[in-house]
Amino acid sequence: MKKVDGEISVLLKLWGINTKKIIALTEGSAKCFIIEDGSDRYFFKIYQEKFNPQTVANEISVCNYLTKKGFFVSTFIPTNQGTYIEKMNGKLCTVQKYIDGTTFQKFEVPKVLLFDSARVLANINIALEELPVQLPLGFDQQWLSEWSKEPAINKYHNLLAQLNAGDENYNKIAMDFKNKCEIISAFNPAAFPFSSLTVENTHGDYNVLQLIFSEDRVKAVIDFSSCARLPICWELIRSYSLSSAECRNGRIDIDNFVGYVREYMKIKKLKKEDLELMPYFYLFSLIRSSFGYKGYIEKKRNGLLVDQKDTKTLEFAFWRTAMAKWLFEHEDVLSSELKKCW
Repeated sequence: MKKVDGEISVLLKLWGINTKKIIALTEGSAKCFIIEDGSDRYFFKIYQEKFNPQTVANEISVCNYLTKKGFFVSTFIPTNQGTYIEKMNGKLCTVQKYIDGTTFQKFEVPKVLLFDSARVLANINIALEELPVQLPLGFDQQWLSEWSKEPAINKYHNLLAQLNAGDENYNKIAMDFKNKCEIISAFNPAAFPFSSLTVENTHGDYNVLQLIFSEDRVKAVIDFSSCARLPICWELIRSYSLSSAECRNGRIDIDNFVGYVREYMKIKKLKKEDLELMPYFYLFSLIRSSFGYKGYIEKKRNGLLVDQKDTKTLEFAFWRTAMAKWLFEHEDVLSSELKKCW
């Protein structure tokens, strides 16, 4: 850690920051740090390898645009040379102004703040309709059309075959893969017109970890690094499921979630199809993803150390499978109740 702190301190001199203290943050996939220089605080982010300069440039453009629209979002700080993006050990990094406020972990947002976050998301989606930047398309037609059951099931079988049967998490992972494969076998995405979903510019990773609160409202929204054109219904149900207390155990309180959706729709209307297809599309995105499992298994296979972040990511994978199981068992009821919002 001391080596990393030293590398960060050297790099931050490009921004004219003389580092006094570095605090590593453990939540999220990216490596993030709070930087103190004695008088000010900054937010330093090292992006994952999947992000490229254009992706980060999009994030900066979106934040600048939303700032002009009156939203409190991340403010990126240029280096002394006027650049916003630098590299550390081959990975992109940025420095942002630190935003004070109250934060919560996953599944800890009080209901009044949770419902306010739905209204904030709706206002952001409306504002981004006129964004003068072409964002990438998530869940494109290829993503929808090139999926089939057998390769999806084989993916999980092949992953499990790479993990030692004596591994402490083997039985849990094996059971999760069994559950996912059973859902995949029973689920027919062709029965749902997912191509009819409303696709618009959105945050891309809207959830409690990207929100900073004051006492009774959302104060600021951060981390637009995943901003893209996505089905709005996916962003809505995912944001709720990662924030509301009852979702900790991989289930959704239907009445509470319907209330959340209604708060969103007070600001921005959704189509009936968006409401009806919402649980099915979220389920489809969950059952086909091996995020969390794959990284853990690859590290174990290669004899690499599994750190705290890897463990949290694996726990998140377990949660996603639990949520997929719940959705599969309750999707029709949830869809029926959501249609009543229209």
